[in-house]
Amino acid sequence: MDVEVYYGGLRGGTMPYTVLPAFRLFCKQNGFQIKWDAKNKRIDLDSGLKGKICVLALGGAASETAYEREILGKVHRFLSDFGIEVVLFEKKSEIPKDMDVAIRFSAKELRTVVKPKLELYQSDNEKPKSLINSLQVELKHTGITCVLKGQKETRSANAFLAIQLHLPKATDASRRKAYGEKVAFYLASGILRYFQAAQQILPISYLPPHILKEFFGSVWKDSVLPTGHEDEQEQVLEQGLKTELELEQEQEQELELEQEQEQELEQELELEQELEQELAQELEQELEQEHEQDQSEQTEPGKEEQEESLEEAALLDEEKQTLDEKRIEAEVFFDYTLFHSDAEHRPFLLMGNLYVKNTGTENLINPIVCLRVSPVESIKLGGQILPPNLVETMGVQSSAGIKGWRYLEDDWFSRAQERGEYWIAPIQPIIIAPKATEPFQNFQISIKKPETGNTVSVEGVVLFNEQEVHFPANNRIAISF
Repeated sequence: MDVEVYYGGLRGGTMPYTVLPAFRLFCKQNGFQIKWDAKNKRIDLDSGLKGKICVLALGGAASETAYEREILGKVHRFLSDFGIEVVLFEKKSEIPKDMDVAIRFSAKELRTVVKPKLELYQSDNEKPKSLINSLQVELKHTGITCVLKGQKETRSANAFLAIQLHLPKATDASRRKAYGEKVAFYLASGILRYFQAAQQILPISYLPPHILKEFFGSVWKDSVLPTGHEDEQEQVLEQGLKTELELEQEQEQELELEQEQEQELEQELELEQELEQELAQELEQELEQEHEQDQSEQTEPGKEEQEESLEEAALLDEEKQTLDEKRIEAEVFFDYTLFHSDAEHRPFLLMGNLYVKNTGTENLINPIVCLRVSPVESIKLGGQILPPNLVETMGVQSSAGIKGWRYLEDDWFSRAQERGEYWIAPIQPIIIAPKATEPFQNFQISIKKPETGNTVSVEGVVLFNEQEVHFPANNRIAISF
């Protein structure tokens, strides 16, 4: 007997009745809204964010209302597609009841600001604290300095969480647009992170069905074999890569578009640096003119004017020092999803990504990834990673040449069994610009329960041999049985 499955009121297909208990627990664990109709043998699924209310309010009268409305409009479009009810709050509007997130956003141009800055105001309430922590994590990815400040006045339980964007005076339209798009994107990401952290609503529960279908269709084409079948495993890997090659070729245009966008971002960064230098020079000239005017009038400046001059001079010195520093730094972290199998003795499947973010001022060149696994007999690495002898024949061709990732050694599997380490490098040269992030995507790990002990773990290190630096991952993968 089969069960009808509907998502958002639309029929998605059927599943065997015997799978229903495990499927229900999977949906609950990941935050889906699920309803079982036993009489009609039908399951209705909905986005885990359906019914959630997010209120976005414009700033005060002195702020950039049109600019704020443009940014919050983008956040509205991002969140609405996931099932959240987004309300743009006006002063005369009535505050919705039972709202889950309430944010007041404002933007101002200030003469004393040399480069953009985001200010977030901390509240004493536990709920806004959890929200502001999630927003901080995501807004840092904008590349804009984020500062946490205390709330200036006591507010009610329904208080809005205040966020202010400070821009240099007379910022041109193209930069305002670029800053606005970054803030809108990562503000929406921060709100989604809050629902994931505070209410355990995972992204898998609100992604559109066609995205889920394409993702899982790609994952389930690959199979993982137990230890002792290495030759068969390599054959399965080759077959899986051939099957996925068509999909990767379809994504070729999208990858090229992303490269063009990265080049535009690099150009934008250069323009920002030039603008910061120009602003610093203008500020220094203004200070000199004010000093000359004070001397000609032979009047002693007031205490308030002295404080403003000192603050502007300190900002100028800080900006010059920042521009002169050269740093080679990076943040490395794992992001992964574990798929549990109810079948006895069947391995778990982990889908993971390793991200390398350049937090320094210099380009990072050709990352080499080392994954250390323990115990080695319980973990098998797979995914779209090619043995060196298959790069020419199986690599994904693009206009810039062969792309993807490869093992460093021909006998990578036996080496991994000896050392407990998988060494992986990009096929094509990779340069990670400052503030950019490079992902090692979609590696797959088969995990089985160890014969001794109850935990398996995966640690990551990224090396840049040409620059003689290495960076360990901030987190690790650890599975306890």
